Amino acid sequence: MNYLFLGAGAVLSVLVIADIIKTVFSTRGAGSLSSATIWLVWTPFFAAAKKRGGSKLLEYAGPSMLVSNLGVWIIGLWLGFFLLLMADTGSVVSSSTESPTTPLEKLYYAGFTVATLGVGDYKASADVWRLLTDIAAFAGLAFITTAITYFVQVLSAVTVQNKLSFYVNSMGPTPQDILINSWTGETFDPFYSHVANLNEMLIEHITNHHSFPVIHYFHASDPEMAVIPAIVRLDETCHLLLGAETSGSHERQLALHMLRETLDQYVKMVESGFMSTMRPSSSAPTPDLAPLARQGITLNLAKAMKSGSRRREIMTALLERDGWSWKNVYR
Repeated sequence: MNYLFLGAGAVLSVLVIADIIKTVFSTRGAGSLSSATIWLVWTPFFAAAKKRGGSKLLEYAGPSMLVSNLGVWIIGLWLGFFLLLMADTGSVVSSSTESPTTPLEKLYYAGFTVATLGVGDYKASADVWRLLTDIAAFAGLAFITTAITYFVQVLSAVTVQNKLSFYVNSMGPTPQDILINSWTGETFDPFYSHVANLNEMLIEHITNHHSFPVIHYFHASDPEMAVIPAIVRLDETCHLLLGAETSGSHERQLALHMLRETLDQYVKMVESGFMSTMRPSSSAPTPDLAPLARQGITLNLAKAMKSGSRRREIMTALLERDGWSWKNVYR
């Protein structure tokens, strides 16, 4: 018995199974193997796109991550079982001659077992290996099927993400335009009528983001369809509203407070999960108030931007990490 192969196979199998369970069933992000796979796929894609969010190449990054993740899981389960079989030279024998198999034949046996193909060229030689074969077959069937189901859930979460970006972008191409389009001459009631829908979509997006971090890398090359510029635009609109809304009903104040609290949760999520080691290479611009003034909207810029420097720094880093800039927010 070769205990080195036995230990390596057991460790690899446990790591892969734990990663699948954490990634598929947990609501707190991906496992370590999946996180590493995501980074290894995104990095060359982003470099090849020259860090430009408008590159259509980035649209293939998200799907490539899903395919790569599935490949890592399948290969991990396959190699883990193969290493376990390699612990004993006689673990698998030929069905016709009963002779011990070569390492290549064991690799073949491990592959069709995990894939549940049921090919009968080779068989396990003892009860312990027969039991291990059954476990490998059940694991392959359960986890590969579950992984494919996970893909469906991810694509559903991407649909919610796209819906959010469409919704925000339809309100206006810039924060100033959103306020101008919502201005009645006295209040911003048309904007507040959308807050409940925006809040609901944001909460669902944040929840999906926690469960499926890979959706962060499902990229739209059209800035008018990209979710990150849309969220930053919405956040900037809330900042401006703080300076423009000198008085208002408790209902409007509560609506704005709820939307800002939800955006706070989004900022905390991306800061802890994606931006902890990244610093922006540029700074956030000062909003141009001239378009608002022409529409008779008076805004207190100091009040609007109060305590927002760190938040806008995070938003700048978030934009740059996705290949965008503030020009895609304030055009």
